[in-house]
Amino acid sequence: GENGKLVGRANALGDLRRYLDHALSARRQVIFVVGEPGIGKTSVADAFQRLSTAADCAVTRGQSVEGFGGKEPYYPLLEAVGQLARGTRRTLVVDTLATYAPTWLIQFPSLMRPEQYAALQREILGATRERMVRELCEALEVITQTVPLVLILEDLHWVDPSTLDVISAIARRREPARLLVLGTLRPAELILSDSPLKALKQDLLVHRLSHEVVLERLQEADVAAYVAAGFAPGELPAGFAELIYRHSDGNPLFMTAMIDHLAQRRVLVPADVHGSG
Repeated sequence: GENGKLVGRANALGDLRRYLDHALSARRQVIFVVGEPGIGKTSVADAFQRLSTAADCAVTRGQSVEGFGGKEPYYPLLEAVGQLARGTRRTLVVDTLATYAPTWLIQFPSLMRPEQYAALQREILGATRERMVRELCEALEVITQTVPLVLILEDLHWVDPSTLDVISAIARRREPARLLVLGTLRPAELILSDSPLKALKQDLLVHRLSHEVVLERLQEADVAAYVAAGFAPGELPAGFAELIYRHSDGNPLFMTAMIDHLAQRRVLVPADVHGSG
């Protein structure tokens, strides 16, 4: 749910916390958070972002977009790097890109003076996709010498092949780096769209170069805990949590939508509005 109450995700967040600790000790991590629509992948990513920020990491996010997937190379990475280059670490990021990844800096004309841009264009003439992959890997590694870096890439079932090359390279490179890449994806879409990510993910998992965090549907006890947290004791009809659980099938999005709907129709009055009228 968007209300910051994460239910039934203690195990997933515990695993992610452990992977973050590995990354903080310079063991690079590639993590796939997997689950069906509405299961709470974004909520888990948000919680992980808060966790990483609290651990003094630089965190940035990018999103693959449906139908856009194959068209724009590096789409989610450009979004994430752009965000990073305009954030509080701006100087570090821009200087590092200038030195190690000019093919990436050139993608952000607004970050440069016109004459710098022209010089850069001459320098990277005829740059290849392989070069872009290598340069980004190197730049990210250099940044992590100053600050641990968490890269969250959402909806990877729609990812473009160039971004996949980068994820693969990050996972396979041996240099120590305080770097963690977390990608969210829907497994069914991966199969339906025949995405090349499917093969890459299998390969990385088999070679222990990545980890998978699978978000399962909520248990009835999780739903009961969520309901109990939102309402005063004794104000809900008996069997209410069970009813919500049965109708939402343990999908958090359906669960919160049902409860919000009932609250809006004043069938239910959430605990935090008591005494405010």
